[in-house]
Amino acid sequence: MSTLLEPTTMTTDLAQFLKTQGGPLPTPEVLRLFSAIANIVGETHARFDVYEDLTIEHIILSNDDPPRVFDCGELKSRATPPGTPADIAEEVLEDVYGLGVILFQMATGQAPPQRKTTFNFRAETDILDKPPLPDPRTVHPNVTDQIAITVARATTSDPLKRAKNVRELLDALEFEPLSPLERAKTKSEPTPDAAPNPTAPDGTPTRPEAKVSIAKRALPVVSNETGFITNERELKAQLPSAPAAAPEPATLVEGLAQMVGNFSDTGEMPTGVGFKYFLAGVLGLILLLVGLAVYRVGVEVAAGSGSPSTTRTTPPPAPESRPKLEPTPAPADISAELPPLVAITGGTFKMGSLQGQPDELPVHDVTVGNFEIGKYEVTNAQYKAFCDATKRTYPEEPNFPNIRDYFTKYPNYPVVRVSWDDANAYCVWLSERTGNLYRLPTEAEWEYVARDAPAGWDSYTSGGAPHEVGTSPPNQAGVYDLMGNVWEWCADWYGPYADQPQTNPKGQPRGTHKVLRGCSWYFSTVQCSPSSRFRFEPTLNYWFNGGFRVARAKN
Repeated sequence: MSTLLEPTTMTTDLAQFLKTQGGPLPTPEVLRLFSAIANIVGETHARFDVYEDLTIEHIILSNDDPPRVFDCGELKSRATPPGTPADIAEEVLEDVYGLGVILFQMATGQAPPQRKTTFNFRAETDILDKPPLPDPRTVHPNVTDQIAITVARATTSDPLKRAKNVRELLDALEFEPLSPLERAKTKSEPTPDAAPNPTAPDGTPTRPEAKVSIAKRALPVVSNETGFITNERELKAQLPSAPAAAPEPATLVEGLAQMVGNFSDTGEMPTGVGFKYFLAGVLGLILLLVGLAVYRVGVEVAAGSGSPSTTRTTPPPAPESRPKLEPTPAPADISAELPPLVAITGGTFKMGSLQGQPDELPVHDVTVGNFEIGKYEVTNAQYKAFCDATKRTYPEEPNFPNIRDYFTKYPNYPVVRVSWDDANAYCVWLSERTGNLYRLPTEAEWEYVARDAPAGWDSYTSGGAPHEVGTSPPNQAGVYDLMGNVWEWCADWYGPYADQPQTNPKGQPRGTHKVLRGCSWYFSTVQCSPSSRFRFEPTLNYWFNGGFRVARAKN
């Protein structure tokens, strides 16, 4: 193994260390461990060596508090001398990708999403062996901008944006560089009296920890489609050195000019007669507004009893408060082996909303036929029966703050961390088992049922976790958890609405994202209503507030 520090104490691997922590590491600890790991990998690359499999299972830590990094795993064996520079660079990029995955896992406490499909529904889509990771800030809100930038630089599929070596990753974490003067002095003057490297108690040389700056940076531009950083040129720009202190302004006009210069992009202060006329205009406008306010107060006083002290004003209405939602007893059939269904009589309704998001327009007439829809969201127990019967891997632990072993110990809670492909595969299995055609509801069927759905376990009432299905009020048809608990996959590809009346629409013929409906217990970027729409890639399964319910053609 490529060991730079010989272990002198008992050791463990990083995977076991993260499991013991039970969640994401604090940001300073993430930066400290990652800098140590990255430095070891960088020194290995300097010797034209690369790693066989750079993962958290192969990162060896000491059992100290805080732990030290001893080793990063097995080096790739070479029967022949290293290949061409292009071959070496390609192998270095694989290690850089591995570092990005390690940083994602330390910062979020979760494994990166697995790209997998049940059936070949998207034959035209090329699934990458090493896909770009999602923005870790969408998985854990406390992840800093520097960590998100570094993960994107390490795992992006764009060769122009990808970090070419470990040094570029460390730069993305904002390691404090030398100033130009210090750098020039270091190059021109030898330092024979420099202090020797520190050593461990047994005499083994150690490497000093890199100094990390976790200063805040303006949030970079992020793609709404993928969550990846798009303005990489700003990441490469060097921060300017601190400007010299400006002289104290001599007059009020100079002080205002200096203030305007501080807020401008160029830092230039406006000068000349034009700026003085501008200030005079602003001052006149302020005086006009003050005069109007005084005049209005005078009119109100004159209309009252003649004294400001006796003028009565109506206090502003108190902001609307959401009443606390008390859980109701769950019906007995939530534990049924097969998802219970509710018969829905079809009809015509107005689909969409004039008060919602742009993708809820245009409002148009839609007619749906008779069908049946799941009374509840599919539960952990029902999905576990599918996994056991098909030898399918259980969903990964969602890492809720106060819930552990969610999938196995909370059987009547909605299943989460399932992709659209997973939900569709469950419907296929259920159809083969029962002989009835189960499927996911269409977007039109879902909105038709949810028109009168009351508010359920949303971000205001949930307390920060999902709840047992059937414990919030149902709609008039007896369908539960339509407005809350978890977002629910629909059958449709996401796309714009048609502007003509439709009958039993099934969405776009193809696309890149599938539709979800219903909001969830977690915070939402869209307003929660029966017409609210959300979208997600059908192969991604790391979302801890997304599930599904089933539908069936009425017999």
